[in-house]
This record gives sequence, structure tokens and C-alpha cells, in this order.
Amino acid sequence: MAPAVAEIAPDLGITEMVDSLKSTLLNSFRQLLRPLVRILLRHGVSFAEFQETSKIVFVEVAEKDFFKDTERDKSIAAITGLPPREVSRITQVIKIISPPSNENLNRIGRILSGWHQDPLFTGPYGLPLELPIDTEPNSFFELARRYSPDVDGQAMLKELVRVGVVQELPGNRVRVLTRAYIPDQSDSAIVQFMGVALRDLAETLDLNLGADDDSGYFERRVWTPQGISPMDLPHFELLVNEKGQEFLETLDNWLTSREADAESLPANAKIKVGVGVYLFSNAQRKFQED
Repeated sequence: MAPAVAEIAPDLGITEMVDSLKSTLLNSFRQLLRPLVRILLRHGVSFAEFQETSKIVFVEVAEKDFFKDTERDKSIAAITGLPPREVSRITQVIKIISPPSNENLNRIGRILSGWHQDPLFTGPYGLPLELPIDTEPNSFFELARRYSPDVDGQAMLKELVRVGVVQELPGNRVRVLTRAYIPDQSDSAIVQFMGVALRDLAETLDLNLGADDDSGYFERRVWTPQGISPMDLPHFELLVNEKGQEFLETLDNWLTSREADAESLPANAKIKVGVGVYLFSNAQRKFQED
């Protein structure tokens, strides 16, 4: 009997390890979901709506990253725990709904960049010109055609005015108000920014979890295990704002030069890279709970 026990024992150990890892993973996701659920509840999203979105993402990821064979519905059902009929329903839903897109944010960024850097739309000192809407070679419509050719110029102008980065002037002219587009808190674009930031961070964490020691991406944090006085938080914010901006500008200058070098490459031969910097604190939640 001893050999049989010896053969079974390692399997039990592996099962316990898997269960322990899954438990740790689920506890980590509980922490991850708390601020996200807070955002959803604040904006009136119900559990049923969140559940439907979760099903869609489970099926999308399983289909794209795990199974691509003809029996994928059964395979997806097995790995996700969803009934095969539900997988088939979700698959049809995925075909109907539009995929998430940040293209509008990219269009606005390209327009603003061209308006501040293209010699056709800048003055002698590199300052952006006030542009006629559609009557001259350096018109706004020409700017839109160059940097957002897939959108009608009038529609693009309307959107830029709506989000507060362009001002319409008398005489059928327009003025740009800012170089960077930072959405207002009430604008849906701020939610898009949040989604992109969280996705990019999560993608790096996912890569690093499965990477060898030398193949992961840089990901570091500094924090106060014992905490600091609330009086010091404003000073730390100023320090992060100053040093963080300097750091990001250094990286942005490097990336801008490399992006120019890669301009002639086809789209499928280029990759997107970036770095995110953020400050975190439990101050707001702590004071609300107290």
C-alpha cells in the first residue's frame, strides 16, 4: 500500500498549491476590483451590466489567447465555466458590438500636434496660427485632412470646440487653446483615459507574472510602510509633479526622435510603447472612513 500512497501524495500537494495560488489570485482581484466597482456604482452601473461585460471579456480572451480551433465554443465553455449555449450567445454579441476604441482621443492628439509643429500651421516663432476654417491652403480643414483624414473636417471642428481645445472666432476663423488634451471630469473621454491606463498597467503586470527574470518590463514602486503625516502629503505631491514631469519629458523627447525615424515603416512593422507615472495614497479613503 505504501507505494500507492507515495504516488498519490505528490498529486495532493500539487492540488493544494494550485488551490492556494487561485485563492491568492482571487484575493488580489478583490483588492483590484474595489476601486473599479466604486467607479461603476458612482456612475449607475448595475451588477447585471457588469456581469454581462465580464462574460464578454472572458469569452474574448479565451477565444483570442487560448483557443482558435473549430471546437472553440466547447473549449471556451470548459475553461471559463460558462455553458456552451451561453458561449455561443456571447460570441454572437461580440460580433454585433463595436470593439472598444480610443481613436477619437488619438485624432484630437494628432490635430493638436500638427497645429503646433507643422510649419504650414505655425508662425515665424513656432506659435500656432489662427486658421481660416476652409478658404486658404493653411485652413483648419487642410489641417484635419492631413492629421485626421478619416473624419469630416466640420465634424472634427465641432468635436474640438465641444471639448474646449479650439475656439471659433469672428470672420470664419479658429484658434487653438492648448497643446495637450486633458478631458474634463464630466467628459466620457476621461473614462476612456482611465481604461487605457489601467489596461496598460495590467498588461505589464500580466507579462511580468509569466516572464523570466530578465524578460519582464520595468515595474517598480516606492511607498511608506509605516505611513507619513498628512501634513507632508502636499509636499510629496509637489515633488512627484516636478520630478515626474521631468522624467516623462526626458522619455518623451527620446520617443519622439525614434518615432520620427520610424515614420517610413509600415504600420504592422511598428510597436507602441510608453511609461506611466502615478501617485497613490489612502488619504481620501481614510478620512472618509474616519
